Amino acid sequence: MIRTLAVNCIPILDCSQDTRKTAAETASDEMVMGAVWALCEFSLLVSQQNHSNLSLAALDDALKRCYKKGAFRD
Repeated sequence: MIRTLAVNCIPILDCSQDTRKTAAETASDEMVMGAVWALCEFSLLVSQQNHSNLSLAALDDALKRCYKKGAFRD
C-alpha cells in the first residue's frame, strides 16, 4: 500500500504548479505531500530488521512530521 501511495499522489504534484490555485490550496497540497513523504519514510525505516539509536530517532522524527502536518485532519 505504501508503494502505491506516493504514486497516487502524483496528480497533486502535477497540479501544484497550476497558476489558478490559491495560496491556501497550494499550501494544502504541500502539507499533504509532506505527510505522505513522512509516512513513506516511516514505513521504510520500520521495515529494517535491526535498529540503532540513530534509526529510532529517525523513526520518531518521521512519525512526528507525519502527525505534525495535520493535512488529513480538515
